[in-house]
Amino acid sequence: MFERINTALGSAQRYAGEFVSVAFRRQTYLNILYLLFTFPLGTAYFVFLVTGLSLGFHLLGIWIGIPVLILVFLAWWEMASFERQLAILLLNVDMPPMSRDQVKAESMLDRWIDKFKNPVAWKALLFLFMKFPLGIFSLSIAVVMITLTVFLLLSPLIYYSGYVSTFGTLRYTSGLSLLAFISGIPAGLLSMHIMNLLARVSGRFAALMLGISPKDENVTAGER
Repeated sequence: MFERINTALGSAQRYAGEFVSVAFRRQTYLNILYLLFTFPLGTAYFVFLVTGLSLGFHLLGIWIGIPVLILVFLAWWEMASFERQLAILLLNVDMPPMSRDQVKAESMLDRWIDKFKNPVAWKALLFLFMKFPLGIFSLSIAVVMITLTVFLLLSPLIYYSGYVSTFGTLRYTSGLSLLAFISGIPAGLLSMHIMNLLARVSGRFAALMLGISPKDENVTAGER
């Protein structure tokens, strides 16, 4: 009986420690930074790709569209490379390479043709387009979580400043502000766990879309 109680208490203490320690991990704040970067980067990628691809296909009739599309392709490959480095640096994700090792004797043209045949190039294009809606979602979650936590933690200061006196029909009292402050601590910790989870999902998605898989490598090797 006592052993079970001790085991339960030990487990509860361990889980409580893990719940609180999230606020003292450097990776937590790197994850939040990655989520905040997602929206502006996703917006920039979306605008550039939509504009570049539309212009390139529109000008195909006078052949100018071909170099435009080539430049857009080279640009989105570099954008994907940048996203890989961002995921590695901020999310600490183990990313597979974007392509198999190139033969040193290949010309620059051959290397770019290999990139064009590489399935990762087209997965990367899809990733860059999806970065925009994912960025809206990530930014919304991060802003709501951070704003709510900051508001709760600053509730006593807000109360004594007289800035807010009521919430609808509920009178904002000193006791309510103190309760909000106390609830802000677990709310903030829970927010960090949620954002860490979202960042882990984002990292796995980046690794899936921006790295060559064994299947992709076989396809690329077979086409060569």
